[in-house]
Amino acid sequence: MKKIYIILSILLLTLSNQVSAQGIIHNDTTVQNSAYLKAGIEPATMLTLGYQHKLALPIIKQDIVTYAELGFSIASIKNNELKVGGILPIVEKGNFKIMNNLNLSYGSVSTINFNSKKFAVADEVALGIYKAKWCLAATIEYEKIYLNYIENSSFYKETFYEDAVDGWYKGAGGMFQIGIEVGKTFYKKYDVNLEIKMPFSEGFNGYLSPAHANLVIGYRF
Repeated sequence: MKKIYIILSILLLTLSNQVSAQGIIHNDTTVQNSAYLKAGIEPATMLTLGYQHKLALPIIKQDIVTYAELGFSIASIKNNELKVGGILPIVEKGNFKIMNNLNLSYGSVSTINFNSKKFAVADEVALGIYKAKWCLAATIEYEKIYLNYIENSSFYKETFYEDAVDGWYKGAGGMFQIGIEVGKTFYKKYDVNLEIKMPFSEGFNGYLSPAHANLVIGYRF
């Protein structure tokens, strides 16, 4: 029974709030920052606030967009995720770009049976057409949960397993997502993006939800 709840916690903690590549400011040299609000289902219904800042990397003569975002489940503020990362164009041929998004995340989930925390690393590659006012890209992402902390509730111990032990557990696997994103920039300042992704387990089996979707609204400055 305890293994079931550990696996469930890992599924619940996979709140893969990915930053949309169109929301980044590589296609506008006059803009250094962006703030955004994201609402989506992944599989929990999430609301996320984020901030991006563009930095120059003189060593490789390239810009990188760093970002941080904090997301909450609409059902409970105790279910949340903090993510930091960077997005770098690795191929640029005119309007065609391949973007790499590497990030680290810390997530927390609270249920009647347990409280759980996770530490994960994810990498997403997006390839498509990125113009000044719109983008269309295909994406593939892999997220790996490396560590979980499980704290069993009194209810769980009294009802199911009184000898349950709190502690750290090795992550039980990862998740792939493939999808598509489309974005439009209005008046050079306002971004609207839509992302739709299909999740798969590390073994390319079915997942907790058949699809994830995010709507992102951003402001460049």
